Amino acid sequence: MTWKNQIDRCTKKARLRMSLMKKLSGTTWGADYNVQKTLYTGRIRPVLEYGMAAWGTAAKSSFDRTNRIQNQASRIITGAMRSTPIQAMETLTGLEALESRRDTKTLLQYAKYKRMQAHPMHERTSMPTKCRLKRESFLHQARRLERRDPDLMEQAAAPISIPTTLPTWKRKEFPEICTTVPGILQKQVQSEAERKALTLEYISQTYPNEEWTHAYTDGSAEKATRNGGGGILICRKDAAPIKKSIATGKFSTNYKAEAEALKEAAGVLKNSLMLPGDTICRKIVIFSDALSVLQALSNPQNQDVSELATALTTLQQSTEKTVIQWIPSHCNIQGNEEADRLAKEGGKLPQENQQVTFGEAKTIVKEKQRKRWLQQHPQYNPRDSYYQLSRKDQVIIVRLRTGHCRLRHHMFSKFHIGDTPVCHCGIADMTVEHLLQHCPIHQKLRAETWSADTPVQEKIFGTLQSLRCTADFIRSSGVPV
Repeated sequence: MTWKNQIDRCTKKARLRMSLMKKLSGTTWGADYNVQKTLYTGRIRPVLEYGMAAWGTAAKSSFDRTNRIQNQASRIITGAMRSTPIQAMETLTGLEALESRRDTKTLLQYAKYKRMQAHPMHERTSMPTKCRLKRESFLHQARRLERRDPDLMEQAAAPISIPTTLPTWKRKEFPEICTTVPGILQKQVQSEAERKALTLEYISQTYPNEEWTHAYTDGSAEKATRNGGGGILICRKDAAPIKKSIATGKFSTNYKAEAEALKEAAGVLKNSLMLPGDTICRKIVIFSDALSVLQALSNPQNQDVSELATALTTLQQSTEKTVIQWIPSHCNIQGNEEADRLAKEGGKLPQENQQVTFGEAKTIVKEKQRKRWLQQHPQYNPRDSYYQLSRKDQVIIVRLRTGHCRLRHHMFSKFHIGDTPVCHCGIADMTVEHLLQHCPIHQKLRAETWSADTPVQEKIFGTLQSLRCTADFIRSSGVPV
C-alpha cells in the first residue's frame, strides 16, 4: 500500500489549520515563538501523525509531503527565510523530524504487539519476515529499528494485563503524601544553599527526630534506561542506621528505580517494627526526591504504582502515622545524598533481566530517541534568551544567527539577486559579522549601542539584554535583514 489517500487527507487538513498560524504573526508583529509552537504541536502536528504507526511504511516521496508542512511551520514559528537549513530550524524550535517520530511510534506499536498475547500480530512478532523487493512491511521496519538499539532486542516483554488499583475504601489507611516544601521555588531562581536551608528548617519543625523515624530513599539508572539501583537509609534513635542497596533490573528507568526503592523501604520498615525491642518510632516519614512517583501515588486511579501503594498501605496499618514527603534533589541534604550514593551502588550489583512492562518500554524508547536527537543537535539550548524576545526581535536574531537573511552577501551568493555581495562601504562583503563588527558606516551607532568591544557571538547568542541591543541596532541602522 502506498497510503497516498491517507496522506492526502492528512496534509490537506494540516494546511487548512496552518493558515491560522500565518494570520497570527508576521515578521515584525504578532504571536511569538511560544504561541506559534504550541499551536503547531497541539493542533497541526497531531493531524499529520494520526495513524502513523500504520502508514509509516508509505513511500518516501509520499512521506516527504508531510515533512514539507513541518518545514513550513518551522519557518512560520521562527520567521526564518525559506533558504534556512532545516537542521538549524530544528535546533532552534526543538522540533523532532517526523521520520524520527515515526520511528518512535513504530517501535512503541511493535513493543505493544509483543505484550498483547491475544492480538493477531503477537505471533508474527516472533516469526521470520518474508523478503520484499520494493517496500518494507511494518515488521521489517520495526526489526530494523530494533537492531539499531540492541538493548531493545534483549528486553523480556511482560504481557499486558489488567492492572488493579487500591480499593477506594483502603485509601483511608493510605499514608499522607506531601509533594511540596514551603518556600521552595524553581532551581533557576533559588540557590542550592537556600533550598537546603528551607528544607532542613521544615523537616526539623514538622518531623522532629524525637518523635519521628526518618527514612530516605533514592533511585537511579545508567543513562536513565538500564542497570537501575535503589538506595534506602533509615535513621534510628539510639541505634545504627539501616542502609540498603538494591538492584532494580538490567533495563530500568529512573522512575522504576525510585518506585522500587520506596517499596523496599516500606518492607524494611514494616519488618523492623515487628522485631522485639525495635528502636523505630511509630511515626514514620519517608523522604524522597521522586516527585513524579509521589504524584502518581496521590492519584487513586493511577495503575502504574499499584504494588507500591499496597506496600505503603500495609506499612501504614502497622504505624501510628506514615508520611511520604518530597524534598528537593541535589542540594546537599545529608540523608538524601547518602541514599543517592546507595542507589548508585545498587546499580553496580548483579542485575536480573526482568520483564519490561509496556510503560517502561515506552519510557526507554522515548529516552533513546531524545538522546539521539540531542546528539544530532548539540547546539540546542532550551534556556536560550531568544525565547523571551518579542516577535520582531526573534525574527531579527534568528536570521542573524543562521546567516540566511537579506544582507547583500547572502542574497547575491544564494539567490543571485543584486549586482554585488559587497557592502555599501566598499570594504568587504556585507555579512552578519561585517555589519555588526566592522562596517564604518555604522561605527557611531555601534559605539552608542555597545559601550565596550563585544564579540559577535555575544551579540547574537548572549544574554537577553545583549540580544535586545542587537535587534535595536539592526532596526536603527535601517539595514533590512
